[in-house]
Amino acid sequence: MGNPANNSGDILVRTARDYDLQSLSEILTESFHPYEGLNRWTYPLLKIGIYEDLKSRLHFPSSYYTCLVATIGVSAVSGENQQIAGTVDLTLRSFGWNWHRQKYPYISNLAVSPNYRRRGVARKLLSSCEKAVSSWGFNELYLHVLDNNQQARDLYHSCGYRLERVEANYGAWFRSYPHKILLHKTINPLI
Repeated sequence: MGNPANNSGDILVRTARDYDLQSLSEILTESFHPYEGLNRWTYPLLKIGIYEDLKSRLHFPSSYYTCLVATIGVSAVSGENQQIAGTVDLTLRSFGWNWHRQKYPYISNLAVSPNYRRRGVARKLLSSCEKAVSSWGFNELYLHVLDNNQQARDLYHSCGYRLERVEANYGAWFRSYPHKILLHKTINPLI
């Protein structure tokens, strides 16, 4: 069959389906909990936890939640021979301690399979999030990135996301955990 990274074709973004769960949980686990060090022992449990969390969100969705999937391959239009290249979650979230605060669209769990990185998958997922947010009637979008993830920070900056604030991270004082940076983008409404 060959290396999936060699497949050519357009990137198609669609809503996640039940049959995507296995691939999505693998991509998310691999992206956020690499199979190295102590993670070798916990990797299967982390993957099951991510699978069950995704399954629950897909089966009991809210009005303002979507999990998007990017596929790539020979026939993006027909959906045949497609490989899942990446995923992202989009939901509403309030910031701060006050639960009555206004909610804003929030991107989380943006992950691209290592076989498909640096091919425009993340940009296509971000663009699809912007379209969804606009269709929800919002014109702002937020996400977090870790300050030590320069590659992701560069991507978000090139896509128009700007610093909203650096969040306090008490773990950073004790264990050298990276700080979380909240980024913001104002998007143009659909015409």
